Amino acid sequence: MPEISKEVRNLGTYEPGEDSFVPQMREAYVKARPEICIERPQYVTAYHQQHDLFKDGRITILEKAKCWRYLLENKKPIVRHQLIRTQNMEPLTIQDRSPFAGSTTRKFKGVILYPELVGLIMWPELLTVSRRKQNPFFITRSDIDELNSRIFPYWMDKNVVELTRSRYYNRNEELDDLQLEFQFAFYLDSKPLCISHTIPDFSRAIEEGLEAMAAKAREEVEKAKSGSDQWLFYSALVEVFEGIMCYADKLAEEADFLEDSEPEKKEKDRLREIAETYKRVPRNKAQTFREALTTIWLCWTALNLENADVGLSLGRLDQVLYPLYRQDVIAKRLTPQQAVDLVCHLWLKIGDHVPTMNEAGERLFGGTGANQAITVGGVDKDGADAVNDLTYVILRATEFMKLRDPNLNARYHPGVNQPEYLQRICEVNVNTGATPAIHNDIPVIKALTAEHEKDGFSLEESKQYAREYGIVGCVEPVSAGRTYGHNAAILLNLTSVLELTLYSGRHRRTGLGLKAPRIGPKTPNPAQMSDFNNFRAAFEDQLRHLMDRARMLNDNYGKIHQRYYPTPIMSAFFKGPWKAGKDVVQGGALINSSGVSLIGLADTADSLSALEKHVFTGSPLMDVQTLFKALEENFDEHEALHGTLINPTKTPKFGNEDPAGDDNLKWLLEKVNDALAGHINYRGGRYRVGCWTMTIHTGIGRLTGALPNGRKKGEPFASGIAPVSLLQPRLELLRTLHSAADIPPRHISSGIALNLKFTPGSGTPEKKAKTLAWLVEGCFDRDDGKREGAMEVQFNIRTREEYEYAKKHPEKCPDLLVRVSGYTAFFTDLNAQMQDEIIDRNEYVLSEEEMPYYEPVQLRD
Repeated sequence: MPEISKEVRNLGTYEPGEDSFVPQMREAYVKARPEICIERPQYVTAYHQQHDLFKDGRITILEKAKCWRYLLENKKPIVRHQLIRTQNMEPLTIQDRSPFAGSTTRKFKGVILYPELVGLIMWPELLTVSRRKQNPFFITRSDIDELNSRIFPYWMDKNVVELTRSRYYNRNEELDDLQLEFQFAFYLDSKPLCISHTIPDFSRAIEEGLEAMAAKAREEVEKAKSGSDQWLFYSALVEVFEGIMCYADKLAEEADFLEDSEPEKKEKDRLREIAETYKRVPRNKAQTFREALTTIWLCWTALNLENADVGLSLGRLDQVLYPLYRQDVIAKRLTPQQAVDLVCHLWLKIGDHVPTMNEAGERLFGGTGANQAITVGGVDKDGADAVNDLTYVILRATEFMKLRDPNLNARYHPGVNQPEYLQRICEVNVNTGATPAIHNDIPVIKALTAEHEKDGFSLEESKQYAREYGIVGCVEPVSAGRTYGHNAAILLNLTSVLELTLYSGRHRRTGLGLKAPRIGPKTPNPAQMSDFNNFRAAFEDQLRHLMDRARMLNDNYGKIHQRYYPTPIMSAFFKGPWKAGKDVVQGGALINSSGVSLIGLADTADSLSALEKHVFTGSPLMDVQTLFKALEENFDEHEALHGTLINPTKTPKFGNEDPAGDDNLKWLLEKVNDALAGHINYRGGRYRVGCWTMTIHTGIGRLTGALPNGRKKGEPFASGIAPVSLLQPRLELLRTLHSAADIPPRHISSGIALNLKFTPGSGTPEKKAKTLAWLVEGCFDRDDGKREGAMEVQFNIRTREEYEYAKKHPEKCPDLLVRVSGYTAFFTDLNAQMQDEIIDRNEYVLSEEEMPYYEPVQLRD
C-alpha cells in the first residue's frame, strides 16, 4: 500500500484560488446554457456523401477510420473560449485559462449531434428547443437551416433504427420487436443511442505515445495480407492515430499564434506551455503528470467524436496516473495542491458537452450528463490496497467542483482499505450531498470473477481482471480496458411482465379486449390458478418471451452496428483488438458481455408478495376479480384494501428485512438470470443483469397503471434497487441495509444502485461522515457465509426543505447536486415529477444522536 502523505490527508481544506482560474471557470460552466454544435455532423455527413460509403451495403473499418481522420484534421482548434451564452441568453465574456486546449465541440458547453445514431430525434424540435421549459439548448438559425436542408435528410434512411427496420422488421407485423420498444412500457434498447458504456485503456498512449503505437500498427499492416480483415483493421488504427496527432499539432500551432499577439505575461506563459506540451504529447510518451492528463484529454475528445457521449467512462485514473504524479511530486515539479487544480480543470473539460435530448427524452432521462464515470480506490490486481495520494487528490477535486460530470465512484474493500479512506469518502458525500457512489469490492470482485470464469478465463486471470474493475456509466462494474460490455443494452420493465401475467399475455397500454394484440403467450387467467406457484410459472413464461424479444432486437441493432458503424478509435485504446486484429464491435475485446438493467424491480417484487399473501392463500383478502376492479379504478373506493397493500406490517415488502418480501425479489433476479442463461449475443458474449434506473423509473411509471402493491397509476417506480418510497410505517434504515446485503451478487453482476436519502441532522460534518462511514462498513462487511454484503450504496444528503426551495426557486440553486439512480445531476435540471420522486423518497436522519445505535457486529448476525 502506498503511504498516504500528511499533506494529502489535509487536502480537505484546500480550495483552488483565483489565480488558478478554477473558481471563475466553474462559475462560467454553471451559468452556461448548452448550445447545439453541428461541427461533427457537418464533416461526417460531407465525408459519407463524397465517398458514397453506403453504396456497398457495408462500411469497412478503414473507410470509417478515414472519416474520423478527416474530422480530426478539419476540427477547429480551440485554445481558449471567449464568449458563452448564459441560461437567460445573455452573452458573457469569460477568461478561459484552462491548461488544456481543445474542445469536444466548438462551444463552451456543447451538444454533440450523432445523426447516424439518435441525432434525428431533434429534427422536429429544432425551432422550439431554444424555448422549451426544461433544459433548453441554444441553436442558431443558420445551423437549423443546414440541419434541415443537408444533414438530417441524408441520414433519414441511414440511421441505426431505420437500417434495422428495413433489414429485419419490414414485414408489417403487428407489434414486432421494434414497434414494441416504441411503446416505451415494455423495454428500451439503447443501441440506437450508443454502445459506448465501456472503459478504454489509456496506459499505452501514456507510456508509449501515439507515434510508437502507429509504428506498431504499420508493422502489423506489413504482415497482413493486403485487403484482409486484419489489414483493414491495422490500417484503420494508423489513420486514427494520425488524425489525433494532427489535431494536437493544430492546437499547438494555434497556441503559438495566440502567444505572438498576447500582451499579458501570465497568459503568454500559459499559451507557450500549452504549445510546448501539445507538440510533445500525445505524439510521444508522457513525461509528467500534466502531459499524461493532456494525453488522456485528447484521446478522450477523439473517442467522444466517434462514440456517442453516453456512459463512456475513464476508469481508474488514480491507478493509471499515479506513477507520473508520484514522480513529479518527488522531483518537486508538482505539489498536491497544483495537482488538484489540474484535475479540476480536467473535470471542466470532461463536462464540456451534454447528451442530445429531445422533449420525450427529458421525461425519461432528464437532467443526466454524459455519465462519464471515474473510479478510485479499492485493491490492485494482486488484492493489495490500491488507495494512493492521487486518490485523495481526485476526491478533493470532486468535493470542490460539485459537478454532475464526471460521475465519481469510490471502491472500498473492507479489511484491506484503511478506515481513514472510507471516512474521507463519506466526508466528500456529506460536503457535496451526492457523490461519490461507494462500491463494495468483496461481492463485486466475487461476482465478476465468476462471470469471467464462465467466459473461459482461468481462475487466476478471472481474479486479476475482476480486481481491476472500474465503473461504467452509472454503477456498472467492468474489467477496465478489457470488457466491451454494453451494460445498458436492454432496459427491461419488470412491471410489464407482471401485467402480461395478470392479463394472460395482454397489456393495459396496448389494450385488453379480444381484438387487442397479445404481447406474450396466452397463460392461464389468474382466477383459474390454484396456487401462487401457478402464477409464478406463468410469470416465468411471460418473462422469457419478453426477454427473448428484447434480446432479438438488441442483436439486430448490434448487427447493424457491425455492418455500418465500426469503431477504430475505441479499438485502438482497448486490450484484445490489437492481438485479434478485430474491431471491438466485431467481438475483438477480451470480454464481450451485454447488460440488462431492470426497471420496477421492488414494485414487482412487492406486487408478487401482495398476490401471494392476499390472493393465493387459504383465507384470501380478495379474489382476482376484486383486485382487477381495484386496479382499474386506481384504488378509488378501495381505500381499506389500498391501505393494507401499502402497509409493510400487513403486506410483505422488500427492504423491510421480511423474508417473504425479500425472497420474492431474489426469486425475480434468479429468474431473470435463468431467462438469459445460455444466450450468446451478436459479439459472442453473455448477458449480465444489473439494477439501476437513471430516471426511467419515473418516465415509465407515468405510462403504467396501478399495481397490486398499492402503487397508483402514473406514480414513479422505486429507484434502482431501493425499496418502494413512502411506505407506512416508514421502513427502518438498518432493515433496508440488511435486505440489500442479502441479495446474491451473482444475480446482479452488472451492478446496482442502492440510493439512500438522508436529512443531515445535527452534529459537525466530521461526525456525520463518521456515522455514514459506520453505516457503510456495517452494510458492506457481511462476508460471513450468511450474507454477501451490499454491492453498492449512494446517498442524497440534504433536507427536504432544500429540495423544495430549489424546486420553487431554481434560479437560486442552479448547482444543487443530487444523486438520481446511479448518476449525479443538478436538481433544477430534473423534470418536476423526478424532483417530486426524490423529495418523497424514504428519508433517514444522518445523526448519531438521532439514530438508534447498533453495534456493527449486530449487522452481521
